[in-house]
Amino acid sequence: MTTARAWAVVALALAAGATAAVVALTSDHRDARIVWAIFGPAVLLSFVGTGLYAWRRRPESRIGALMVLLGFAWFLFTLESSNSPLVHTSSLVTGGLWGGVFLHIGMSFPSGRLASARDRAIVIAGYVIFPLAFVPSLLFAGEHVLDCACPEHLLLLQPDDDLALAGRVFGALLYVGLFVIVLARTVPRWRGAAPEERVQLAPVYACALLTFLLVTIAQAGVGDAAWWPAFVSTALLPFAFLGSLLRSHVSHLDAELRESLEELRASRARVVQAGDAERRRLERDLHDGAQSRLVALALLLRTARLRAGEDRGLGELLDRAQEELQTSLAELRELARGIHPAVLTDRGLEPALHALVARVPVPVTLEAAGAEHLPGAVESAAYFVVSEALTNVAKYANATQASVAVRRENGHVTVEVSDDGIGGADAAGGSGLRGLSDRVAALDGRLRLDSPAGRGTRLRAEIPLGS
Repeated sequence: MTTARAWAVVALALAAGATAAVVALTSDHRDARIVWAIFGPAVLLSFVGTGLYAWRRRPESRIGALMVLLGFAWFLFTLESSNSPLVHTSSLVTGGLWGGVFLHIGMSFPSGRLASARDRAIVIAGYVIFPLAFVPSLLFAGEHVLDCACPEHLLLLQPDDDLALAGRVFGALLYVGLFVIVLARTVPRWRGAAPEERVQLAPVYACALLTFLLVTIAQAGVGDAAWWPAFVSTALLPFAFLGSLLRSHVSHLDAELRESLEELRASRARVVQAGDAERRRLERDLHDGAQSRLVALALLLRTARLRAGEDRGLGELLDRAQEELQTSLAELRELARGIHPAVLTDRGLEPALHALVARVPVPVTLEAAGAEHLPGAVESAAYFVVSEALTNVAKYANATQASVAVRRENGHVTVEVSDDGIGGADAAGGSGLRGLSDRVAALDGRLRLDSPAGRGTRLRAEIPLGS
């Protein structure tokens, strides 16, 4: 809806509200004129205002337009207070249209579109029954039957109390029958809805069914004892709808956030997997390429040393070359292990941890009974948690012993590395632990560091096996 049209609707609604107030205040037959002068326009404006808001927020839904229509249909109902026989009679018939629109909203919420031919038939029946169900009674009902000092309505053919009562019973039965059909249709729909949709539908369905029930009771002859609660329930519908609209909006945002979060998690996991794959490729390239060439070069140097014979100077030069080459080869192997240990790929986490622990200069006890048959990304994360922790133990902890435990429990792998060193480690103080935290978090896991000064350090990672 354009802004100009919206303002035109607002102006028309204000004019209708003012008219309803004047008609109520000047009525010769309406009880509680001041109450009706406030209540009638308030209901009209609440429906129109809520409808315009919904129309603007959700232009694809017809509920907003139906709410606006209900507001103006309610205005027709308020004209029953008029002293003019023509206006009063017109309102006796057309005033019931608000019930038809009300039913239309309840049956089509939240899209404003009727889902089936059965729903369309129910709504059409509502547009017929609500305004016309009691017209046969009016044909024979005089003022004493209507129990009010109303102006003489123009539908009266001849007063007949029996026919008027029969017409009223007939109209009440139509209301009761329609209510039962609507109840039988909406309750299974609410039960079959998804939990989040059920929360959205509950306030609108409850308010609509309660109003329908109270109107049906009132039309059956109870009178004001049911009419006023029915009107109050009607006035609450815009707020019930607004609450459902806001819940729906929040649920939509929540769904979008959950979807974005899942995509972020998946993206981070893909980054970790891609990094691990690249690490394995680099390790294979170093092993099959540079390392193999250096090993071949070492063999050539050994052959050259044997052929050097008694040439002492050449022999010493070749020996130095072999020593440098062995040092370079050892450093290259260490680099390859740091990038991605071949034993982890070839034999799994437990053998890789045994090899890692064997190279640490501090005595380390290893418990890795739950390290078999883990997903590749989990194995890599667990290995590098232990590797980084033991590197820090060797460099900074001044520890005399350390322990490593890998366990499977409750769908998670827990990795715990402890030492008896000086403590005081800070996860924010180095890039290694920050990188580990990011790697573990990418698998939807958690990394916790406990390192009080003088009391050792404990690093614990929890990684879901489903990652």
